[in-house]
Amino acid sequence: MKDITNSEHISDEYKKTLILLKEKEITFKGASKAFSTFLVMWFLSKKDMHGYLLMKKIDEFFTPQIELGLMKSTKANKIYPLLKNMQEKGLIESYEGIHKKKEVKIYRLTEDGKNIYNLTKKEFSYNKKRKIWIELFNDLNLQSKE
Repeated sequence: MKDITNSEHISDEYKKTLILLKEKEITFKGASKAFSTFLVMWFLSKKDMHGYLLMKKIDEFFTPQIELGLMKSTKANKIYPLLKNMQEKGLIESYEGIHKKKEVKIYRLTEDGKNIYNLTKKEFSYNKKRKIWIELFNDLNLQSKE
């Protein structure tokens, strides 16, 4: 893997995020898994949730795409392996809870998970200043600070 510590084109915070991800051996095979991981961290940053609720929140996020048949609803065989991987990497932890009179695993961010989530938010702030992101925001008619 390339040494990014001497890269001048990225901020120190971004470097910190990348180094932390590398040290914890957190890798994303494709943008879809990376975005799903970020969405789970985002939802869990707001409140602890069980897996089924996380599935519903992800579906809520993509409701228009699901309704148009552009995407499929989130399935258990996709979310639970992601949650297991995030737990193994120390991003989240679980505890027993009750939902509709059934025992369920409730997930929450760990301190490492909170740190990585916060650094990732800062990374998005940095990225929105990059030329390719500005082009995307302009094409989507979104505002970006140059």
